[in-house]
Amino acid sequence: NLLLTLKEITAQVYYWSAMIGNVCSKCPQQSSIVVVGTHADCVADERKLEHLGSQIEQVARNAIKHHIFVQFTALNVTSFSARNLHNFMSLLYDIINDMRVKCPAISLNCHIMYAFLNEKVSKNQDAISLSQLLTLLSHEIPKFLPTEATEVSKLLKTLSEKGFIVFFDTNLADSWIVLHQDTLLEKVNGVLFAPAGFDEHI
Repeated sequence: NLLLTLKEITAQVYYWSAMIGNVCSKCPQQSSIVVVGTHADCVADERKLEHLGSQIEQVARNAIKHHIFVQFTALNVTSFSARNLHNFMSLLYDIINDMRVKCPAISLNCHIMYAFLNEKVSKNQDAISLSQLLTLLSHEIPKFLPTEATEVSKLLKTLSEKGFIVFFDTNLADSWIVLHQDTLLEKVNGVLFAPAGFDEHI
């Protein structure tokens, strides 16, 4: 939130960078991190916004040590006509494509799982829970695909690492698969997952 003081913003950047470091500690490659400043439309002075952005970039470079800091972007995420939203989406697509190139090749089972998701789910839904997918798999029983939750999760994690889907692996019951990544930018309003006690909202 760009309306906060630089001290408060710095604390949040360090908090979230530490959380990303913990969550991604076992990832095979470094994560790409984009720091987004919200409520840019509330900062009337362009020079003040530019100066604050430079300060936040320096804070992010100091805070993010073990992953790749890509850039800072100021957005008004409460509106579809948000400032720089088109450039921001292009940046995310570039990062996803880069992930696909760097990650190891996916297995035949991953290809079949992705084809299954596209054929049976993505035409009608933007996202599906893991429990719903397991139910669907148990009814269809496609060749080569596992129906055990742990094995299905492994395939989904690989597809997510390659950028084909977004897999929120919370626990086996509540995990979610987002099939259309742009949904997160266009239709989601608010914080998806946050630690207990995190009261701020977008």
